[in-house]
Amino acid sequence: MRQFAVVLGCLLFVACHRPTEVRGMYVNADSSGTLFPCGDPKVAIAVPDSALTARYRATTVANKPVFVRLRGIKRQSGSIYSGRPYFQVQQILEVRARAPGECPGVAESIAPFLPDR
Repeated sequence: MRQFAVVLGCLLFVACHRPTEVRGMYVNADSSGTLFPCGDPKVAIAVPDSALTARYRATTVANKPVFVRLRGIKRQSGSIYSGRPYFQVQQILEVRARAPGECPGVAESIAPFLPDR
């Protein structure tokens, strides 16, 4: 019976940390990247990933938002009650310029506040 409880506990822990795929608009003005998911334009998720920062800088012109698809794990930094969400990238699936009509209403209002390179 004890083995069953241990196995069940391990399965629950792994299930809570399964990789997920997100897509949205990504900006990186000062080496701290932020993802704005397509499904929820009011959410900003920190994405601390140097490989994604490098791909962003190679793709974008003048620090504009780019479309990304990422696979990884959603996390919470700080307290479980007031921590900031962040995304731990495991795989970069796509980084490219935003296509017309893609992720409407997401990250459009922040573009004027981003510094030009």
